Amino acid sequence: MVTPNHANEVMAALEGRRSALLGDLDIGLQASWLRSVEEHHLEPDRIPEPDVLTHAELLDRRVLVEELSVLSSPEVERLYQRLASHAQVVMLTDAEGIAVLYRSSASVLDRCTTLRVLPGSIWTEHSQGTNGIGMCLREQRPLSVVKEEHFATKLAGLSCTVAPIFGPEGKLAGILNVSSLQGTDHAMQAVLREMVAASARRIENRCFDRRHARTRVLRLSRHDDFCDGAAEARVALDDAGRIIDVTPVAQRILARIGGGASDGMIGRKFSAVVGVDNIDRLLGAPEPTIDSAKGRVHLRVVDPPRRSASGPRKEMRPRDREGDATGSSTASPTLLQIVGSDPAIAERLRLAQRLHARGLPLLLQGESGSGKTQLARALHDSGPHGKGCFVAINCAAIPQELIESELFGYRPGAFTGAAKQGSPGRLIAADGGTLFLDEIGDMPLALQGRLLQVLSEGEFVPVGATEPVRVRFALISATLRNLETLVKEGRFRDDLYYRLSGSTLALPPLRLRADRIELIERAFARAAVEEGTTEWTLTEDARRTLGRYGWPGNLRELQHVARFAMAVSDSPLIDSCCLPESLLAAITAHCPIHRALGTQKADEDPAAVAEALRRTGWNVSAAAAHLGVSRATLHRRLHEFHLSRPNGQHSDTDGGPGLNVDHGA
Repeated sequence: MVTPNHANEVMAALEGRRSALLGDLDIGLQASWLRSVEEHHLEPDRIPEPDVLTHAELLDRRVLVEELSVLSSPEVERLYQRLASHAQVVMLTDAEGIAVLYRSSASVLDRCTTLRVLPGSIWTEHSQGTNGIGMCLREQRPLSVVKEEHFATKLAGLSCTVAPIFGPEGKLAGILNVSSLQGTDHAMQAVLREMVAASARRIENRCFDRRHARTRVLRLSRHDDFCDGAAEARVALDDAGRIIDVTPVAQRILARIGGGASDGMIGRKFSAVVGVDNIDRLLGAPEPTIDSAKGRVHLRVVDPPRRSASGPRKEMRPRDREGDATGSSTASPTLLQIVGSDPAIAERLRLAQRLHARGLPLLLQGESGSGKTQLARALHDSGPHGKGCFVAINCAAIPQELIESELFGYRPGAFTGAAKQGSPGRLIAADGGTLFLDEIGDMPLALQGRLLQVLSEGEFVPVGATEPVRVRFALISATLRNLETLVKEGRFRDDLYYRLSGSTLALPPLRLRADRIELIERAFARAAVEEGTTEWTLTEDARRTLGRYGWPGNLRELQHVARFAMAVSDSPLIDSCCLPESLLAAITAHCPIHRALGTQKADEDPAAVAEALRRTGWNVSAAAAHLGVSRATLHRRLHEFHLSRPNGQHSDTDGGPGLNVDHGA
């Protein structure tokens, strides 16, 4: 029950007239109350409603934290199910206090709507005064704000318990929040705080494991059975045993073991931090442990599924020939894997392979992510030039003033800032192999003439040199841009264009490929190998969903989606719930209900609402999700549009397709 004079109590306590009340408050809460008045200039009875993002804005926001959202989703659902009798709302916010994941009980939807505790709502201290999410943004620790401890009078009947989730370099990535809109007390919120903090740690560790899937990771625990992910911490090491990332919990554990500060660990040797002589001997033990005056810590080592003995591949070195037909993580896709079963593409690639083998320049055209770089690599590997180096340069990614020296090299002292030993340049590195010039349409006009000379005469003069250097390589170039248009605008040399465009291969986007489903399954098979598993199944529902998607990012996006789904799945069965939220949202946004409305919101059109209810069998929750609105909003639309439930059909149950629509006022 909200105290009738909550605002008076708050202000009196801050003015020193209710010292007993302040004495009962946590120090952090006292500080937050003071900031609410002195820094944010708020009054308990005059705090505006929190801003709430529109549906489109929320979708955009979710894309920014997509991996965190998907990896958090199982914990959000688990908390919601376990705490149903004590907390009616579970939310995940991003690092700016915006609710990006949301689960709530139908019994509190109206009150949540009144308080604006909704998907996309923004909870900061400077706009809403003392609240759980706002305090956690500032203090970055698990905490509870129970009823009248909120600064705003309208929130005095609400209790919030929150815990931070940390990302790379220990920076705040999000906040896990559970809210109780019914009777509760500090003792119950303390229990909830332990549970929420444990869930936040599990999310944090899962994100860490995904982030460092190709890196050696150490799992640290006080318990030798490693049965509780919430009791673990993480450290990522490079090949030299240096710490490259560490969770905040691991920082505190390592600081206790080594007796040093908890910060400044990144870049240091793990052995030096914990005070051991031989890290390999420690980690090679059957049950690695570290004993210190502060207690024992158990370790488990997680190595990447496949690890190249030579370390990271240098671009300038000839490519290793390892890898197998399954497409392991150490090998790029083969020409056969890129071709797929589309006969038109197969014929084009056979011609490209023949031309490349004879050293003729190739121009690859296609949308971003359509596989131009992968194709160039596969052509190199499959032909006679594969014995040399594959040297790739992105002309759009290198500053114009550096492209010349990058390509042609330079002699010592050739210009201010030049390396003392000079540089041979990429053309020399490509001698005997393949030079791949990506985004060639962005090459400066002056350098286009020099490149044409190299292609014509097979030699060039490095910057600062006087004698020419002879080279022989196969050239593959690629572009997103229309080179013919650039030629007409005078931004690309016509003689170079004719030299390149004689052998042009246009790669179709994934959405137009006849073998799209086959490529999707291959991408998932490859992602499974990278995750170190062969046991996986793509459900029919997931296959249909992936087939309906437009794939604006083409093969690159497909590979990301496949890796993403493999990482978040808790079982060998890959279904639609394992797919990125942005992909599912894009399919929903392009369904007939939304397309037919143009810029009008779906829930504002009676026909669209009726269609959504018909398609979902009058399941109000499902229809609301389909329309991108809350359940409470959909109920209001039913009243406004005079939509009546068909005879014998009940809300939120599977029913028949019938629907009665009253078009009267």
